[in-house]
Amino acid sequence: MKTTQAIKNAITNMPNGAVFSSIDFLSWGHRTAIDQALSRMRAQGAIVRVARGLYAVKGQVVDARMVASSLANKTGEQVGFIASDKVESMLTLATSGASRTLKTQGQTVKFRKMSLRKIQLSSSPLGNALLELWMIGEKNLTKVDIRQALADVQEKDIEPFAMLLPSWLRMAVQETLAPRKSIKIGLSGAYDWSNANMKDDVLISKVLEKHKFEDLARLCMYYGMIKVKRVFKDRAFDPLTMISVKRMLTNIGKGLNHLREHTHA
Repeated sequence: MKTTQAIKNAITNMPNGAVFSSIDFLSWGHRTAIDQALSRMRAQGAIVRVARGLYAVKGQVVDARMVASSLANKTGEQVGFIASDKVESMLTLATSGASRTLKTQGQTVKFRKMSLRKIQLSSSPLGNALLELWMIGEKNLTKVDIRQALADVQEKDIEPFAMLLPSWLRMAVQETLAPRKSIKIGLSGAYDWSNANMKDDVLISKVLEKHKFEDLARLCMYYGMIKVKRVFKDRAFDPLTMISVKRMLTNIGKGLNHLREHTHA
């Protein structure tokens, strides 16, 4: 079978929009013969050149991602996909090779030279979201940006990517995604709903103000009686709250002492 015909048969069996190069057909002839066959097919209008050394069947819609994958296979560079460009006709990719722009059929592929860590991040949707936060920069990144980008993500989901992130971003993400103190303590209500980073004394004060016994008990177990009593002493509450909280703290203190005695018995 002639080289040209063998290549035509191979192309026929490829998926619609496939991108190929001479290295895909080395089993059907010498490199020179393959290059000549592709050149003739291009001259005849059967295929079109989508990038240097890359071809596609004329008339088929070419997926820019396939162009990128084929190019990476051809050059040996590592490539990842970035979701930061919102222009429908443009695809941006992280690459270990040189930065450049390719014009394909209906799309522009923009390669951006990046570190291997960024390329690794760009290989998954969550990694891509983290990469976008990284690209915003330490000075401009806000907690709002992080919450919007990682709306449905939990702190444990970030662990596989931790070593790829710069320390400032890792700390910012962990701080933003960390469970609220009210959840950590096991309180019945979201006392810190308005501020996830509420100071301990403010949270204690809010719980004291509501003076639910179970929440106050959990507060004493978490922070210790001494700290809770100090905040209670430093804050001003209405008379009924003062009386109620004093009685509760006394009973909680007795309960904790009883628990310690039995633990060490």
